[in-house]
Amino acid sequence: MGRRNAACAALLAVVILLFTGCDALIGNVFKQANLGQPSPEKLRAADAATLLAQSGITSGSVSDTFIQTILSDDATKTAVLATLQTTVTNGTPSEAQAAQSLILEIRLADIGADQVMNNLNSVIGQLASLSNDDGEEVEPADIIDALLPASLADNTENLAKFIDDMKALAADVDTLAAKIQANGGVVAEGLDIATVAQAAAIVKFVDIVEPAAGYSTGEAVAQAVADLKADPNADVSKYFSSQPDIASLANDDTLKTLFTAAGLGDLLAKLGGSN
Repeated sequence: MGRRNAACAALLAVVILLFTGCDALIGNVFKQANLGQPSPEKLRAADAATLLAQSGITSGSVSDTFIQTILSDDATKTAVLATLQTTVTNGTPSEAQAAQSLILEIRLADIGADQVMNNLNSVIGQLASLSNDDGEEVEPADIIDALLPASLADNTENLAKFIDDMKALAADVDTLAAKIQANGGVVAEGLDIATVAQAAAIVKFVDIVEPAAGYSTGEAVAQAVADLKADPNADVSKYFSSQPDIASLANDDTLKTLFTAAGLGDLLAKLGGSN
């Protein structure tokens, strides 16, 4: 893929390899459930059963209002996450899966990942429109600007933190997959596991990017993005110790569990070169 392969792979792999032609994964993670306006005080005092019911997590559609109320102050977020974590540890298989899924939803929203995932709806169409019949290559800046909001695409510090925050969610997706495995691969009724698989794929891709010495994963990707926006022929290999092994995602136990549970095992297998 040339000198700019590492950064371009990081931006293209999820969009093209995972999502092309897969309508089940193209969606808004944080849909409105119209459950009314919860208060931070009530959420801080609520038990796990109430939180799960009010969130809409087992109806396949999480309330954006609910999520944003949790994130409205640190005390509420801390209390809710602690309550949910207790259920992940001690609840029934269905309760544990629902609680862990809600924890993941909260943390994705907290770092602004919902904005990026929402952009996936339009990115594929934009990429198609940018591709000319003569085979002219789409420029990295076009991909970057289509996928990332300006607050990330044009701010190296913000983008670095965002990527590192995404990487930190690997343990959360691993926990959810482990809870499903422990339940014989059966997913709790009502969970939107296909969308969770979408988020997990992005997290796991970030997790396999190997930065060069002296950089965090986020810093490496952010520096590469900045260079490629300024010069599409920039050599960004210095920011990475190796090219991401995209095929390895097909053998990741967490992704295999989530994609299989979502009925999307064949899609994941394509990452490993299987037809």
